[in-house]
Order: sequence, then C-alpha cells, then structure tokens
Amino acid sequence: MIISRLQLLIRRHFLLLLCLIPGTLSAKVIESSIYVDSEFGNDKNDGTSENTAWRSLEKVNNSTFGPGAKILLKAGGMWIGFLQPKGSGSAEKPIIVDQYGEGEKPLIDGNGMEGKGVLSLYNQEYWEINNLELVNNAETPGDRRGVEIKAANYGTVNHIYLKNLHIHHIKGMIGNGHKEKRTAGIYITTTADKIKPTRYNDILIENNHIHHIQNQGIATSHETAVFDYPEGEQWENRKMTHLLIRNNIIHHISKNAMIIRMTEGGLIERNLCYETATDITGNTIFSRTVRGTVFQYNEGFLNRSPDADGSLYDPDINSPGTVWQYSYSHDNAHGLVWFCTHKRDDGIVVRYNLSQNDKGSLVYFNYAFSGASVYNNVFYIGENLAPVIIREKSNNDHTYEFYNNIIYNKSKNATYGLAKAGKGLQTRTYSNNLFYGFHLAGEPDDPSKITKDPLFINPGVASLGLNNLDGYKLKKQSPAIQTGKLIPGNGGRDFYGNKVDEKNKPNIGLYNGKGL
Repeated sequence: MIISRLQLLIRRHFLLLLCLIPGTLSAKVIESSIYVDSEFGNDKNDGTSENTAWRSLEKVNNSTFGPGAKILLKAGGMWIGFLQPKGSGSAEKPIIVDQYGEGEKPLIDGNGMEGKGVLSLYNQEYWEINNLELVNNAETPGDRRGVEIKAANYGTVNHIYLKNLHIHHIKGMIGNGHKEKRTAGIYITTTADKIKPTRYNDILIENNHIHHIQNQGIATSHETAVFDYPEGEQWENRKMTHLLIRNNIIHHISKNAMIIRMTEGGLIERNLCYETATDITGNTIFSRTVRGTVFQYNEGFLNRSPDADGSLYDPDINSPGTVWQYSYSHDNAHGLVWFCTHKRDDGIVVRYNLSQNDKGSLVYFNYAFSGASVYNNVFYIGENLAPVIIREKSNNDHTYEFYNNIIYNKSKNATYGLAKAGKGLQTRTYSNNLFYGFHLAGEPDDPSKITKDPLFINPGVASLGLNNLDGYKLKKQSPAIQTGKLIPGNGGRDFYGNKVDEKNKPNIGLYNGKGL
C-alpha cells in the first residue's frame, strides 16, 4: 500500500502530540535536577534551575524520571494534593526527592483524599525520599496513608530509602482488620504476584518523625501471603530482605507503632515509641510472618492499650528466630513482651532488656510456641503497681528457658500467673534468676535462685533515653556478679556494651561489668 505525503505528515503530527501526553511511552525521561516552587514557580518553565522552577505537583506527577534525576521542592513550600512521580533510578544513580533552600520542610497536604499515600510509588525502584512533611487530615476516617510503596507482578523492588520525613495527622481507620491496618504513616506492600514473583530488597526507613496517625505508624505487608509460614519457595519469592528501620520517633498512634511483616533478617533499632495504642488494643512493636529479624535498642513507653496487648514487643504469629534485645520498656499498659506466636515458632530470644514500672503482664507466654529463651533481663516493679510478673496461658503449649533475670519487686500486690495443670503443656526451665523484694505465691521454682539484694547503683529512677539507665549497673559487692548461667550464642555483649563470652560465668541481669 502506498502512503501519501499527507498521511505521513498526519502520522508525524500525531506522534509529536503523543510525546506531549503525560505517561505515554514516548514521554521524555528526565535525568537531571528539577526544581519545584509552590509560590513563584511556573509549569511552563523548564524546571532546571531555581529561577525557572515548576510550580505544581501535577507537573511532577505527569513526568517520568530516570537514573540520576532529582526532584527538589522548595523549603517552606506548600502543596495540596499528592506526589506520585513516574520512573525508576538505578543502583548507581537512584532518583532523589529532597528540599532545596533554607527553611521548613516542603509540605504536601493530601486534603482528605483517599486510596493512596500523600507520596506514592508503584512498581518503582531506586528512590530516595528525603525532608518532606506529609499530612492528610479529614473530618471522617478513611483509606489514607502518608507514604505508600506498592508493587504488583514486578520482580524485585530495590533500594527504597525514606529519610527525615515528618508524617503526621493521617486520618485513617481505627480497627484490628487488614483494611484498617493498611492505614498508616508508612505502608509498604505487595498487592499481586501470581504473574511474576515480587518482593522488596534494601529498604531503609530512618530519622523520620511520625505522629498522630490512625491506625499504624509503620507497616510492611503482603496483601495475600502475610498469613503464610516463612519457609519454602514461595517465601523465597516474597520475602523482604535488607530491611533497616532506625532512629525514628513515633508517637500518638491509634494502634501499633510498627508492624513488621514478610521480612527475612532485617534490623529494627534505636526507635523511640510512645503514646501508642491510644484508641484500640495493640502492642507497640510486633512482627508477623518474619524469620530472624532483630529488634534492638528501642524504647517504648506510655502504651495506652485498654485491654489485651499493650507491651513494648510482640513476637507474633510466624516469627521464628526473632531476637528482641537491648531495649527499654517502661510505664506501659503491659510489659516487655507478649508472645502471640505460632506453635511451630522456635529460636525466639528475649535478652538484655529493662522493664521499669510496666503494668499488666510483664512477660506473657500467650499463644503456643516450640522454643524461646528469656535471659539477662531486669524487671523493676514499683511499690504502687500490681502487674502479673510472669503469665502463661494454660491451654497452649510452651517450651522456654528463663535464665539470669532479675525480678526486683517492691510491690506486695504483684502476682505470678504460671499455668497449673490444663490442656497446655508447660515445659519451662528456670535457673540462676535473682528474685528480690516481695516473694509472692506462685513465684517460679528455680533451683539456683538468689534472693539477696542485687545492689543496683540506683534502681527505679531511670528517666527517658537509653543513655540514662546507669542505675541498673551493679555495685562491686553484688551477689549477681559472675553468678549467672553460661548461655551459648549469648550475643557477645550486655546492654551497656560490656563483653559477654561463653567461657566465663556472666552476671545476672543486663550489666556484665565488674561492678562499680
């Protein structure tokens, strides 16, 4: 067929128009810096300098960015809407979103919109998002998120970094269901993977301030596989690897500060969480369908849970090999750890933590599990409190070791709740623990029990901060020094950084020094 000159001109004109339509395959990929100024910018500008900045988020959202691109929002700028740019970076050249100029973080207000994050990425990788303020308040609850990272039938999503964000007043939905748990400050999930296995690798959530959120602070998930056990080929195709969540401040959260799901390994550390479970029951930080994830150097206080849960930590269903260590729980509705595990879960370790003036159940062996170790922790109970120091749910099977812990109990109203004969099998081993203060009915039988004053430097007066806990170090005359039980694989150090080896007897408690 012969194509006329007129037909060629029409086709060329159509292709040129197509290039101008946002989101088409022919759209230009931007690999340079783009400046956006909500007050003095203009979308007709080229955006390549502060003096020729774009103005709107729509202009950014209708553009495709590539390796090395930077989207720079002016400090002090304010936008109504959402940020959802297109494209992906590369391992060598991630795409960076950040502020330029001096002043307050650029603010994006979702203005009550639903169904996505104020900032959203979908099937995109190699992005670093920094220094934004995100809000999405409304009169009524709704399907809202601060940051939403989603993927479907994509493959491996690499390198998503969320740093120095201020996310607050996200009006989500309060509740215990999956729909409500998707409403969060930061939510990362896979929505579909039947066509192509999809998972995440190299995720960093660091130095963010997240507060006044309904329902969750930070949540990772998978829309269909979150209930599976972490093993086998499907797990390998779905698990999140190299997850690091650190140095975040999370507070005034309706339910959980964090729900960590679908993770192999990973590290959750040095996060400060308070005023959690303010509207509904919930532990402050919990895991679900993870393997070998480490939670350490976190501080949690003022969990307000009105009923169940309410602890700092919860190794929840399908959490084998998780480690919960070097953390500070205080003034919570419940205590240090609440086991909501699966009967197959084993290798769970809770060590070198401090619980001070927590209420409710300080250690609750709730759902069944096959193996856990709780050792070298300190539980300080003030005289006006009445917690259940150790509690077992009688109709579930538990196999655990409880070694080298100090129970410093100043309250005659505290209790123990170890299960008596029932449907559940309690295979428990207590050894080398120190029980001081009031000795209550049901205190565990420990053949190597010590009941003398541990001679802490200054117990019960610790304030906020992991650096303010020197009162739980021991005096040189302490009966807890070098009277603990040797524990293989003990982590190598105590709460304060002192060496703990596997040859010399350790101290009892969270301090392994020579005494002061």
